[in-house]
Amino acid sequence: MITFLDLIPKSEFRDFVANRIASSIGETYNFPIVFPKLYRYRSLSKYSIDDIIKCQLTLSSIGEFNDIFDGAIHQYGSKEEIEKKAEAHWNEYDELLKGFPSARSILKRDTIIENSKRHFKTESRLKFRELDYLGTYVCCFSEENTSTLMWSHYADSNKGICIEYDFNTLNDDNLIRNSVFPIAYTESPIKVTDLLEDEKNKIFQYPIDAAVLCSALNKAKVWCYEKEWRMVSVLTFLEEEIQRIPIQLPIKPSKVYLGYHFLKPFFYYKSENQSDKDKRKSKIQEFMKLIDYLKNNQIPVAVMIPSIGSYNLKPCDITIDALESFMKQHFENRQLTSIRFYYTLHDRLLDLLEK
Repeated sequence: MITFLDLIPKSEFRDFVANRIASSIGETYNFPIVFPKLYRYRSLSKYSIDDIIKCQLTLSSIGEFNDIFDGAIHQYGSKEEIEKKAEAHWNEYDELLKGFPSARSILKRDTIIENSKRHFKTESRLKFRELDYLGTYVCCFSEENTSTLMWSHYADSNKGICIEYDFNTLNDDNLIRNSVFPIAYTESPIKVTDLLEDEKNKIFQYPIDAAVLCSALNKAKVWCYEKEWRMVSVLTFLEEEIQRIPIQLPIKPSKVYLGYHFLKPFFYYKSENQSDKDKRKSKIQEFMKLIDYLKNNQIPVAVMIPSIGSYNLKPCDITIDALESFMKQHFENRQLTSIRFYYTLHDRLLDLLEK
């Protein structure tokens, strides 16, 4: 049995999907031969640090995403479309029953049409969330590492990190490399109804798989600021629903960017209890593990700094030795620091960056 993962590397499948997307959006759309540097925004959590240290990516179920239309398949969307489809369904029945007058007297037109409308309405709702049912998992990246919106939305309000990957270092036939695609942003959803109804494979040999990938790579134009790329995988063999799935990555990050406020999670508020303070100590310990990993693997680091006089962020490189020394001086083997002193230490970090 041919699976979605088997189809992903095949040129005929890739060409069909790329051409279908291009014809729907009215402009050129190509799957990449050469990748730009891609960036993954994360909170500075144990899970994101573990992903880096373990050299893995975590894919999330597409049904968990913040955009209600993400991965949605649009079929029989309007009342008019449903009525038109139900009428066509009756016409098919009517044609079949021409030679059977007794059956024709039993099967009433209005009854058939009403039943068909209910069926297509239910079918429309099921198709809208079908990618989630199928076990579609996605990992999101961006072409941009300086987006203020992305740092705010996906990197814990500038307290998180942004991880740079260079997929060009993977072999051309690597499945992970072949599973990463740019998003097509459109004013209205890409139409795949004909593929869903292609039961005899007249349009394409694998119509459902093509419809799935078209829908997974299509988002509303309002999201275009994200300049998103995504790794897509359909895991129909899973026996139960899993929210997130880690996969091994054969490459390490090429660089790590720290948010402007990455130090803030290490400070405590007066109202916090001992349990909260212990969690903050644990955050410091996890961050020191990340520093050790970056140091041992010679992965460069930068801190995102706001440009005074503009709304732009810019990366400011810092040596891993300087960052390690700063963290040990102010956080290692010391009591946690109150939030009232946050900007005092933050200014010291800025002074270090300016050097």
